[in-house]
Amino acid sequence: MSLFMIIFFLIGCATDRAVNQWTEQEVLLKESFKKVEGLSEEVRVLEQSISRLGAEVARLEKNINSLTFRPRLTAYKLPREVVLCGERAPLEDRKVWENLDREFLLSLSNEAQVLLYMKRARRYFPYIERRLKESGLPDDLKYMTIVESGLRPYAVSPSGASGIWQFIPATGEKYEMRKNKSIDERFDFFKATEGALAYLKSLYAEFKSWTLAMAAYNAGENRIRKEIELQRTTNYFYLDLPLETERYVYKIAVAKIILSDTERYGFHLEEKELYEPLQVERVQIELNRPLPIIEVSEAVGGNYKDLKEMNPHLFEEAIPSGIQFLNLPPGTSEKFRTFLSTWEKGLSR
Repeated sequence: MSLFMIIFFLIGCATDRAVNQWTEQEVLLKESFKKVEGLSEEVRVLEQSISRLGAEVARLEKNINSLTFRPRLTAYKLPREVVLCGERAPLEDRKVWENLDREFLLSLSNEAQVLLYMKRARRYFPYIERRLKESGLPDDLKYMTIVESGLRPYAVSPSGASGIWQFIPATGEKYEMRKNKSIDERFDFFKATEGALAYLKSLYAEFKSWTLAMAAYNAGENRIRKEIELQRTTNYFYLDLPLETERYVYKIAVAKIILSDTERYGFHLEEKELYEPLQVERVQIELNRPLPIIEVSEAVGGNYKDLKEMNPHLFEEAIPSGIQFLNLPPGTSEKFRTFLSTWEKGLSR
């Protein structure tokens, strides 16, 4: 082999090695580029996921910040002084404090019930407050309705006490609330309120103490008279009474404590969440024969269900004959009077 051919061969081998090396590098570079492109796509997808996750976290954080969490029950303490109808509870007596503390914690633990009290109070308290003021009676007496019925207009106790003020039949009759198969005026909020105020006035006149008057409202004046005579004390907080009556005034005091400052005890409601105040036009009528409620509802432009709910004291499908009180939708009393006049004329034909 000539020197020229040897040189040419060596150059070819070197060139082949260089070409092969470049090809290998090119393949490696291409693979690297593919990996980089793949990683870039993964990074892009990851960035999108992180962005979505960030938006979700921000939304959740906003929702959490808008929530109000009530502290644990141990965070709430009784006021240092408790006054009910101008009478101070002797909380320096540890037994009295303990009794009040029990009712306080039990009420606070029933969050749903307190919220319902708040909602219903907006419906019924304004009228009760006005009548108490007009009658010269303590405003705190309104809290009795919380303990008596929870402000439920259809409330009936196992003993047969009925309505928001929970009159038994005998006491209801004494204060001019009629009861028969067609009507039970203990369920008439307005008439029962007048009866309750009159009854409480008479109890205070006898016992000269609002706490005793409230106890007598619950247990009956005869029972309170008997216990006062036997135990020789007129201090409600030191009378040995039936357990229900012993707890009764404490529960009223707790209703006042919580409902007088609901925010302090962790109960928050917006104005729109409260129930609408009770608004009706009340008329007195005298009927010679029963008047179908459906005809009244059609005449005033309402419906049968609404009119029945405004008049829970009416048990049947018609307003019974005689002198009756009827609650009508606001602004409809004149329309009703016109209808009633026409209806009565139609009967006389």
